[in-house]
Amino acid sequence: MKKLNLLSLAIIFLSSCATTPVDIRETVPELFDPELKKGKIFIFSNHNDIRSIHIRVNGEEKEIRHKETLIFDLNEGQNTIQSFDKLFGDEFGNCDKDPYTFDSQLFEDQTHYFVIQHGYDKAIYLVPCYKDFHVKESAFIDQINNPRSQSGEFFQGATESFLREFVF
Repeated sequence: MKKLNLLSLAIIFLSSCATTPVDIRETVPELFDPELKKGKIFIFSNHNDIRSIHIRVNGEEKEIRHKETLIFDLNEGQNTIQSFDKLFGDEFGNCDKDPYTFDSQLFEDQTHYFVIQHGYDKAIYLVPCYKDFHVKESAFIDQINNPRSQSGEFFQGATESFLREFVF
């Protein structure tokens, strides 16, 4: 009887870990329309927490849940992105103290893609924080399709960024 209970628990646990495929063409149709995606910033949150976190893009702040995609307007010139937690009005939890900033005029692309991932603070290696990665469209779509994946172009970019910021 005890083995049957353990087997039942194992099956329930494994089935709860299974993901059902979601057609991102239905959930984020702008991502697949060449005209609608021009001048946009797409952000996918893969922060692996049941709580929502905050994201500020060009001064506009919104909450974002794990596996959620938000769309913001791209500014001509300077753009800023920062994910963070908030407690009693204080902002904390981003691996970088300053927002990620880029100049849209330095890129040929009129659409930009970001993935939010968990990272660890440079000063205190055991403190989790959020890292905002500027990625290519293909890596962005790969993350949406398989947020648990740790392979491919995104993971390679994340690894290089980690090594550049935390190791070197």
